[in-house]
Amino acid sequence: MKLKLFIPLFIYCINASAQDSLKVKKFSHDIGFNTVLLVKQLSSNNPSSTLAQLPYSIFYNLYYKDKIGFRLGVGLSTLHTETAIEGQTNNRVSNNSSTNFRLGASYNIVKTKRLTCMGYLDVITSSTKLTATNTTTVQTFPNPIENLKTESIDKTQGFGGEVGVGLKFQLLKHLSIYTEVPLVFQAKNTASQVTITNGGIIDKTKSTAYENSFQIILPTTLYLVLTF
Repeated sequence: MKLKLFIPLFIYCINASAQDSLKVKKFSHDIGFNTVLLVKQLSSNNPSSTLAQLPYSIFYNLYYKDKIGFRLGVGLSTLHTETAIEGQTNNRVSNNSSTNFRLGASYNIVKTKRLTCMGYLDVITSSTKLTATNTTTVQTFPNPIENLKTESIDKTQGFGGEVGVGLKFQLLKHLSIYTEVPLVFQAKNTASQVTITNGGIIDKTKSTAYENSFQIILPTTLYLVLTF
């Protein structure tokens, strides 16, 4: 009699255990690192000189039941260059800094054991600042030698959105590689100012430019993703 009761109970425990092993976690997390930007930063002193790619150095995704995702991406970069000019005591100096943010949602369209295909929609913002300073010596005979300093500042603010498809391939249990193809729209506003200082005389020129752009970025950016 005890054996007859034990057998059904044993089968029930096995089934319950199997079902638990197949359950999808309520929340899961992805942290991705832009490996292309990382290699470029390490191998080149001019990391913005190669083919177009996503500007986000790191991203974070939060998934609900491995289907619906919340996305956040951040990209920060700075570049400082000094160029020696023959016959001039001061180098030409330029500084370039940029920040990029994205915030959006994704949905896992297809998911197999190793491959995940997702669609996503983001709101994006960008900001860049380029400063260049050039100092030269000039002389108009019989006046003494004077320093002529030219400084140009370009500030660009962008706002828009993107829609695209992402592919994630699982290498190990908690390690994947990821790439995506977005269609990006941005409206940009660029404010420029040129300041020329000659002795005690300062001359400033200001201008503003507007630009709207559509761009498809090919899957040239590869992210290394940690999942937990």
